[in-house]
Amino acid sequence: MSFRKGIQSGWNSMSSSYQTLSDISINDIHLSPFGPGNEELNLIPDVKGKKIIELGAGGLQNSLFISNKGANVTAIDFSLEQLNHGQILLETHQSGIHTVLADISHLNFLKSNQFDGIISIFALEFIENIDDFFKSCQRLLNKNGWILISTVHPLSAFEWDEERQILEVENYFNPPVEIWKERPSDPHAVTIFRPISEIFNSITNSGFLVKRLIEPSASHSESPYKGIYWEPYRDRLNAVPFAVIFKATIK
Repeated sequence: MSFRKGIQSGWNSMSSSYQTLSDISINDIHLSPFGPGNEELNLIPDVKGKKIIELGAGGLQNSLFISNKGANVTAIDFSLEQLNHGQILLETHQSGIHTVLADISHLNFLKSNQFDGIISIFALEFIENIDDFFKSCQRLLNKNGWILISTVHPLSAFEWDEERQILEVENYFNPPVEIWKERPSDPHAVTIFRPISEIFNSITNSGFLVKRLIEPSASHSESPYKGIYWEPYRDRLNAVPFAVIFKATIK
């Protein structure tokens, strides 16, 4: 089974428990567990009347927030179970988001220069070739376009010593790959951790100018991203960033 198929299967299996145990707001963009959202960080411009696409949209919480701000939103994910959860939200809140079941590693089916902005939250770590991904993002945006990315911080790859309350970093520049599965019968899925410089260079080499780079803390009681799912990791999250956030614009 291919790299992406394993991840797709994993998310289909874990979607129900993840969405049930995570408290993800529809009133902000969630960027990191217990961390600040866009309302505090002010990362995206006014989206009223703009065409925005979310790549790796999951349960559609971010897309719904953007739609409620007046944007015309397209939301893409390859997990049917994640999108099914999102459809329940859309029915409840009567939103007109256009959802697409597709793999964001292959975006050739989308026309060039048609979007004003792209958001992609915790999807990059499941993509093998991020150079191709960012080049596709650049192609999809108009000349004033922007992109907002949040992905797992490379330090998230390393083991946390609960007793000593320290992170055991072996080699930051070659972080381990996480191989996981939700159920024994599932194929293996993979999470790829990358040094921040590797992601930064991939973004800038694809025609973007990075405007902001944030390593958020997890000390925000009003975070749009919390829940029982993340509580066991609170000590670690208070000491080590879980995510790294990039806001970039077309050069």
